[in-house]
Parts: sequence; C-alpha cells; structure tokens
Amino acid sequence: MRHTIIAKKDFKYYSIFLPGMLKEHVTFPIFFIAFVYFVFRVIIKRDYTKHKKLSPVSILLELLVFAIHANSIYIFLPTEWPNLPHLPENKVLIIISTIILSSGIIILFYSWLNLGTKPSLGLDKNKLISKGFYSYSRNPQLLGYGLILITFVILYFSWLILFWLLQYILISYFMIKTEEEFLRQKYKEKYTDYCLQVPRIIKFKK
Repeated sequence: MRHTIIAKKDFKYYSIFLPGMLKEHVTFPIFFIAFVYFVFRVIIKRDYTKHKKLSPVSILLELLVFAIHANSIYIFLPTEWPNLPHLPENKVLIIISTIILSSGIIILFYSWLNLGTKPSLGLDKNKLISKGFYSYSRNPQLLGYGLILITFVILYFSWLILFWLLQYILISYFMIKTEEEFLRQKYKEKYTDYCLQVPRIIKFKK
C-alpha cells in the first residue's frame, strides 16, 4: 500500500513538472536550432549569393541568434536571469576557468582586429585575411567565443548545460558552412589553398 502511494506521488510530480522540463530543455532547443538553420542556411546564404555581403536584416538576425543563445543558458542553470549561481569552492577550477576565459577574450578581440569590423559583420568580403590568428584558425572569432562559453560550462557544470554548448557547436557549423561556400566561390583556388594550410578550428604548429 505504501509503495502504491509513493508511486502515485511520483507520477503526480512528473505529470506536473515533466511537461515544463520538456518545454524548456527539449522543445525550445529544437525550435531554436530550426531558427538558426533558417537564418544561416537560407537568409544569409541568399545574401551572400545575390549581394556578396550581408544585408542589415541578416546582420541583426545573426546578432539575435547569438544573443538568444547566450541568454538561453538560464534554461540549463538553477537560477533566474540575470543572476548566476555561486562560483564553485574549488580554487583550481576557478583558476583554470579564468585562464580559459582570458584566452577566449584575447583570441576573440585580436582576431576581430585582424579581420576588421566590416568583414566580421559580413559587410566586406573583398579581401581574404590569413594573418594573425587567421594563420592558426579559419574561424578564430568563433573559437575565442567558444572558449568563453566553455568557461561557464566548467564553472556551472551539469549534463544539461552540455546541451547549451552543443547548440553553439551547431550554430558555428551552420555559420561556417555558409561562409565557406561563399568564400570558396569567391576566391576559388586561393581559398582552397588557405583551407589546406589552416584548419577550421586550430593548428598547434606554425
């Protein structure tokens, strides 16, 4: 009898909270990734094909994608926006996270300077940049930003937050695929040679 009562309580608990969990942890990511796909593989790809650069609408949509993703971390954190959970007591973990965070900020900032503001926003693709961080990675800005996100995953680790990081990987994939198709079409053999020399993510030897 006692087990029957407990089972009923468990069923009642999951019947109340499971729909909300599914909505946040499953439904939202699915719709969000569908939105990301549409932005990069349809709208931005069309801009690159027709205009050889991004329109103001495409730029805003691209920024919106990253803004939504950044704030969606609260779906996977045990706290409400705009607060963050307390830092872990493990000082080694904090030191490692600080190093990764600093590295990400430096890579993101200097690769932005290497490429320039207009090319970074897709407004000017008239020059293939292969100097600075772009001699080590074809996508150093995404790499630097990814390291910043990994910092949050380390500090507030849970299996759920890995889905948040996975979303960023998918965003990066759609963005890279769209840009590479355009750059390969525009620069042809020059871009092919660049791809052979520099990997998508990072190379450790010059």
